[in-house]
Amino acid sequence: MQGPVVLPEDVQIVPLTELPESVRAQLEGADGDFALTRPHSRTPSKVIDASAAALLEHFRGPKTIVDAILAYSKAAKARPSDVLDEAYPLIESCLLARLLVEPGQDSEKIEPCFAPGDRIAGNTVTRAIQALIDSEVYQATTREGRSVAVKIARPNAGAKMSRLLSEEASLLQRAGGVSAPALLETGELDDGRVYIVIEWFDGEDAQTKAQKLAAAAPESNARDRVADLCAKILDAYTSLHERGVVHGDVHPRNVLVSESGEVRIIDFGVGHAIDYGSGSAPRAGVPFFFDPEYAQSVRDGMHPPTATPAGEQYSLGALVYSLLCGQYYLDFSFDKHELLRQIVEEPPVPFTRRGAGAIQTLEPAVLQALSKNPVRRFATTREFAQAFRHALTNMQTASLFKELSETPVSRNVESKQLLDRVLAIIADLRHKLEYHGPASPTTSLTYGSAGVAYAAYRIACAHEDPRLLAFADAWAERAAIEHSENAFYSPEIQITPETVGRVSPFHSPSGVAAVQALIANSRADQYQFDLAVNRYLDLTNEDCPNPDLTLGRASVLLGLTLLFPVIASENAVVLRQRGDELSADLLELFATEPAISERGQITYLGVAHGWAGLLYALLRWLDATGANRPATIEHRLCELADCAQLTRRGARWPVQSQSPPISLPGWCNGSAGYVHLWTLAHRIYREPRYLDWAERAAMDALEGSGGGNALCCGFAGQAYAQLNLYQHTGDRCWLEHARTLTEKACALANALPGRRTEYLPHSLYKGDMGIAVLVAEIANPETAFMPFFDREP
Repeated sequence: MQGPVVLPEDVQIVPLTELPESVRAQLEGADGDFALTRPHSRTPSKVIDASAAALLEHFRGPKTIVDAILAYSKAAKARPSDVLDEAYPLIESCLLARLLVEPGQDSEKIEPCFAPGDRIAGNTVTRAIQALIDSEVYQATTREGRSVAVKIARPNAGAKMSRLLSEEASLLQRAGGVSAPALLETGELDDGRVYIVIEWFDGEDAQTKAQKLAAAAPESNARDRVADLCAKILDAYTSLHERGVVHGDVHPRNVLVSESGEVRIIDFGVGHAIDYGSGSAPRAGVPFFFDPEYAQSVRDGMHPPTATPAGEQYSLGALVYSLLCGQYYLDFSFDKHELLRQIVEEPPVPFTRRGAGAIQTLEPAVLQALSKNPVRRFATTREFAQAFRHALTNMQTASLFKELSETPVSRNVESKQLLDRVLAIIADLRHKLEYHGPASPTTSLTYGSAGVAYAAYRIACAHEDPRLLAFADAWAERAAIEHSENAFYSPEIQITPETVGRVSPFHSPSGVAAVQALIANSRADQYQFDLAVNRYLDLTNEDCPNPDLTLGRASVLLGLTLLFPVIASENAVVLRQRGDELSADLLELFATEPAISERGQITYLGVAHGWAGLLYALLRWLDATGANRPATIEHRLCELADCAQLTRRGARWPVQSQSPPISLPGWCNGSAGYVHLWTLAHRIYREPRYLDWAERAAMDALEGSGGGNALCCGFAGQAYAQLNLYQHTGDRCWLEHARTLTEKACALANALPGRRTEYLPHSLYKGDMGIAVLVAEIANPETAFMPFFDREP
């Protein structure tokens, strides 16, 4: 306090009126005030008035506090003692924040310690990227010529910085190089400085990339491209959270996007593991992306809570909103306290007020993530990502089909074109089943060669074509011997053992065995049939905590149901026993879960992942075996019916219980799937109300825009729902609806190649294979059944 002190060379004193809006909003002050900041330090900027700014300018050169006070007092014509009394808190805070320091090394401008050509642990520096008061980042080249990023503590940064770098390395290792740059090396220099080396990722920040995408294409394509970028960002954070990492600092500059559209999350300086122990992890961030929990703690002057996936979901909602609309989700105030109040209390501005009415389809998913109450958000980031992708597909499908409808083509031409394309794949046993998007599983029933085999089998049955049945058998044999790394899983599209399990016939080797059994049965080959059934029983004999119809225990039960009616050997006893055990498990779950309208273990309502699917699988098994049906099943059917949202002519069900009313028309999570459940319930119980629900669901599926062309989410699945109701009632209006939807599915599928990178032509449930089965079967609609779900023909 008695010796000379000085403002470091790079300290800036800038009028608030000269700051960018994004910076100004983070500071509280009047137009005549100034911002005091040291750009590369970690000390937050301070707002000071004009007199304080004038006093601090006297410290541009070394000066004692007394001399500076005297000089300022003389210029301001004020009493020095009064100035000292008033300025003492400011001077003390500047000393503590290292904005006033002793002349010497601490007062020098913060600049990189290494120059191009220097070596850091054997890596040759190419250029400096960032230099902070405690750390530096460089682009460098390894001995092998690989481009990398090196992050290293600055001299005298202390033990805290070393610990932070070690923790960041640990988080990057958890991330596994999927959604964040891969960790390559970590170590310590001879002088004790800790460093980490990560892969170099060429890219630009998400906001810049979104602006370029919006400017480089016609309006409709621009919207699609920006929305697709948002979906990739959500996928990246989903991967991060599922690997046990919370980033803790969501904003556009921490998301890099490559020229090809790959996304990487950077800067894990305040990140932490989800299983972080007691205590509070550090928080940081840009206020526009604060979650309400964080904002409330800052508002109350409390220590902020540790970042959570639920809080990060809110920040992601804010990020996605800003990229889609080109503006923040609120009209933020410049006043810091008012800004925090807005985050905690104000609802987001509707898309229409941002001039983004054309992408309103995406709004419900974004708004749910932006719920002020964490309980009202999606249960996981994955669910947010999935809901957003469903909405995006709906938007793109509606846009493309509108374009197609302006140039109508004969339904027979469209259908023949699609069926011929699929038959050409079936006839080529060496077909690689590749496409232009991320790698998909090569072998599974849903995505790969087992699905091709199943499609060939069903088309062969529809056409009574033994040559096609031979191709089906050959494709099934190919699936049985394929053992590639991505035969059943693909991390690139989030199909992993953690997400789809290891027993589902839709996603595991058990599906290959089930397809082989069905083909063997159609050929009356009892020996091969028995072998395949035994394999199915062996491959599904593993504990599976997930109950649902496409990923868990109900999927195994569904497979058993498809095989049970054709069993004519000793396998029937074992198969019956396994099915009874699985049905008992589901009934026990039914007895312990809360009401469907409440959030229990089962949060989804639809066929693929929720209550409708569990009820359908259980009813199918009990019906096939003639077993008694406990009263709890009808009780759950009534609860599910009570969740319906009535429209003028139809009914729809929200994707999840206790969530905003997002509903879909497709099979997997929407109305089309419910048609199958309600017709089955009506056939078993003969209750008129179940037929009414079936007809209402079918009407909603008919009138929905669809989630694409395929069985899972799109027109083909919706068509099979109409066929199911036609078979149940004999009313030919439903058959005509099915034909109309088949035409739409074919037209869309024929338009997709070259239009959409995520298009999977070889997939049974996601691409052309399932549509081709529909085309082949609709000529004889009495024997047309939803593939590997409804009865076999």
